[in-house]
Amino acid sequence: MQLKINLKHIFHAVALILSCTASAFGETAKDVAAQAKPAKYDFAVVSVTKDQTHPHFNEGSPIGFVVNGVQGRTLVMVRGRTYTFDIDTGVMHDFYLSTNPVGWGTGTLTEGVEGNFIYKGVLTFKPAAGTPDVIYYQCRNHKFMGGQIHIVNPGEEDKIKIQEPTASASAGKAVIPAVNKGELKQKLSFVEMLINNSDSAKRIAASDNAEAKAKYKDAQDSLAEGKSAFDSDNLQLSKTKIDGAMGLMNEAAQLVPSNYVLKMAKERFEELLHGIKGLEASYAQNYEAMAKEGNAKNIKKLDSDKIHKTIDSAKALFEEGKHDQANKILSDLQTEISDVLNAMLANATKTYEMKFSSPEQEYEYELALYNSHEEVLPQAIEQMHPSPEGLALMESHVKNGKEKRDQAIAEAKRHNFAAALGNIKSGSEQLVEALRSIGVR
Repeated sequence: MQLKINLKHIFHAVALILSCTASAFGETAKDVAAQAKPAKYDFAVVSVTKDQTHPHFNEGSPIGFVVNGVQGRTLVMVRGRTYTFDIDTGVMHDFYLSTNPVGWGTGTLTEGVEGNFIYKGVLTFKPAAGTPDVIYYQCRNHKFMGGQIHIVNPGEEDKIKIQEPTASASAGKAVIPAVNKGELKQKLSFVEMLINNSDSAKRIAASDNAEAKAKYKDAQDSLAEGKSAFDSDNLQLSKTKIDGAMGLMNEAAQLVPSNYVLKMAKERFEELLHGIKGLEASYAQNYEAMAKEGNAKNIKKLDSDKIHKTIDSAKALFEEGKHDQANKILSDLQTEISDVLNAMLANATKTYEMKFSSPEQEYEYELALYNSHEEVLPQAIEQMHPSPEGLALMESHVKNGKEKRDQAIAEAKRHNFAAALGNIKSGSEQLVEALRSIGVR
């Protein structure tokens, strides 16, 4: 593959943008605070800068999802019913449902879901018998933007009514909402059901996972303390203990996942391993080619021993049942290798021959290059302050790029890597045009 590196100024601008502190864009919290439930859909979702009312304030992305006017709203859904989300979250905040509390593209929930990974449009969700008791709505590209969804069986929907946070009274000062005793009692009933009678509780009891059972015991103890505090009318302490019990129960359940969740985690693990091996091989071949031409002097070398030890560590965690931790380690490693490959391109100033052992390996490289362009867009928007016209043009290019990327992924799954290569290269070109359209040269 002949590749001429003429993007020095673009990479320079990107580096300047990435060195700046990211801030939010889109509607303000004040704009959406008064939004009621939309007439046509169950939930309206937008994105704003997080304030202290968001459950993940100061954690992950500074941007958060707002559902029907509440930041990070906790939802309760009933198995067998269909729910609709009206999504308008901004071009870089693809909304999806996940089994992972972090989000960031991991733990995708597919059963009963139509419309994952969209930033403008409609997502429908029908919880099924196999849907985990607790899932999450999150962003594909950033961490901790969303919140929890509790899944209950028909007839149990009135067992919990979550007390939502109120807007903060002033910047920098968190407001602790008053605890409503009736609503707390409902929440207590729900958590008792979750800990004592749920499918997750049965899986934990039947497992031989000592860590899960220890967390489950801690959840039971915290629940007992919450009930005692409730009986003594110490509602704030009761709420803290009940919330703690639910958190511990969720952690325990993740250590003993359902067959469906385990299947999704394993698929993600294998996908990450495959991508890392492809990127590592691409780096080795291209480093050798550049070294022969005397162009590898300033290129950072990959530490193969570190890579293999990291992979072994992730495999050990996965075998221990710590699937989210294992996949997070591999995801970080894949990003690290991609960064080194991108730095190789940024430092190259002449035309050279990129050599790949197979079209599949070249596709993996090009997909990593696409992802590197995509990660730059939110910071570029913040730094460049594009006009509405420029922003609209950029969104058009991004949309076209994502369509090409999705087509590429579909072709790659069919092992048609020649077609996948053409699509992912076209997708990258669209993202470069998106950057140029808002002034990044």
